[in-house]
Formats: sequence, C-alpha cells, structure tokens
Amino acid sequence: MIDSYKKQSLRVFGNVTDRYIGGFDSLKPHLRGANLSFLLKAWVSMLLMTTLIAYLVSFMLFVFFGLIFELDFVTFIYYVMFAPILVASLTFMVMYIYPMQKAKSVRKSIDENLPFVLIHMNSVVSSGIPPEFMFELLSGFKEYGEVSRQAKLIVRNIKTFGMSSVNAINHVAQRTPSPMLREILSGISSTIEKGGDLPSFLKTMSEKALFEYRIKREQYTRTLSMLSDVYTAVLIAAPLMMLTALVMMNLIGGDFFGLTVPDVIAMMTWVIIPGLNIAFLAFIHTSYPRV
Repeated sequence: MIDSYKKQSLRVFGNVTDRYIGGFDSLKPHLRGANLSFLLKAWVSMLLMTTLIAYLVSFMLFVFFGLIFELDFVTFIYYVMFAPILVASLTFMVMYIYPMQKAKSVRKSIDENLPFVLIHMNSVVSSGIPPEFMFELLSGFKEYGEVSRQAKLIVRNIKTFGMSSVNAINHVAQRTPSPMLREILSGISSTIEKGGDLPSFLKTMSEKALFEYRIKREQYTRTLSMLSDVYTAVLIAAPLMMLTALVMMNLIGGDFFGLTVPDVIAMMTWVIIPGLNIAFLAFIHTSYPRV
C-alpha cells in the first residue's frame, strides 16, 4: 500500500518536487539516519500529496459541518477558508519533522545501549570470533534496540550485497545518526583494514563510554536533588500557602480576578496543581539520561 501511495505521489508531484527539491536537502541525512527506505524525491512527493489530501478532506468536512450546524455566513466563510489551511500546514509540518524526530529517536536508542554493547563486542572479539560474526551475533539481541538494527544492516551488506567487512561497516557508519557509533564503526573498519588490535580498540572505547555514562548519571543525580527542592517549594509549599490565603479571602468576602474564591480553589485543586505535577513529571521523564 505504501509503495502504491509513493508511486501515485511521484506521478502527481514528481515534476514539482524536481523543481523545488533543493529546499528539502536538509531532510536527506535525517531520512538516512531514520532508516526510512525512501529517497528524498519520494518523501517530498508524499509530503506534498498528504498535505493536499489533508486540505481537501478538511475542506469538505468543514463545509459539511458548517451546513449541518447552520453557521452564520461570516463564520462559515471564515472556517472554510482558514481552517483547511491550518490543517494542511500542520500536516506539512508533521511530515517534514517526522524524519528528524525518527532519526533523533534512533540516535537516542543507540546511545542508550552503546556502553553495554561495547562491553559485549569486546568480550566477543577477545574470544577470537571474526568481526562479521560479531555483528551477526549482536543483530540477534533485541535488547540492544537500534544498535541491533545497525548490526543487521552490516550483516545484510556482507551477505546480501557481497560487500567486504570494511565496506559494509563504513556504509552503515555513514548512515547512522549517532556520532558515537559512527566513530566506533569507523575505528573498527580502520583497525580491520590496517590489521590493528581490535580487542584493544574496543576495550578503550568501552571504558570511554562507561566513563561518560557514569559522569552523566552523577550530573543527573545532582540535577534531581535540585529539582526536588524546586518541587517542594513550587508544587507543595506554594499551593498550600495559596489555598490558605484563598480560604481566608472566602471568609472575609471578595473575588479573585473576577472569579469567586470557591471557583479559584476548585480550579487550583482539579486543574492547575495536577497540570503542574504532570508537566513536572514529563520534564523529569524527558530529561532522564539514558546513557
């Protein structure tokens, strides 16, 4: 289905894409890094096709609902003119940003697992197993996430495309979105090509990766200690003081920015405080160092 959609998009927007593809060159490395099996021209054509479909579908829906709900003429024209443009713009942005976010997710998964993968690689190579079999072994460990997929690409290059070990590794090194993995793969290929000591190289890189892992953990621990103080002050002490002040205001009468005191208390209890707690937890989750 995706292939037929791609072909249709190229048929409709291929010429337009050829004319303006230079403006989308920044997407090319992200498409490679995200392991999306699309050429830049195909992706841009699909982006334009999806944007057009989103505009037409939203236009028809807004016309339909405008007639159903009998909106006044000015409101109806406003929604029909501007709402589909907004939907199409959001669709364009999502399609444009998706490869970047996907590549970022791949990089994050690689960097999360790389310190432990290097230890595994070092132990495998130290036992005398050739590098190509080392990557084949790694490709079977789903626990290593995107690193396993990168290893599968190296194995595919060797077994399916007939590349040498060095060329297969270099090919994946050029496409990976992780600078750390690119450095390691380039070092492995260079060591193999020059007949160097691969176990020694992997041991050095694993020690470096583990050192960086410990440093980032220690930094996060200090940051978490500071955030706990901020949480106590902003999301525990401050709301309690605010609620106490509102209760006193309710006893003596008055309002708060046009709202009654009970309404403000209800808003704080059911909307503001839970919302701030959710935002704080989301920040903790996104800032958690996984490497």
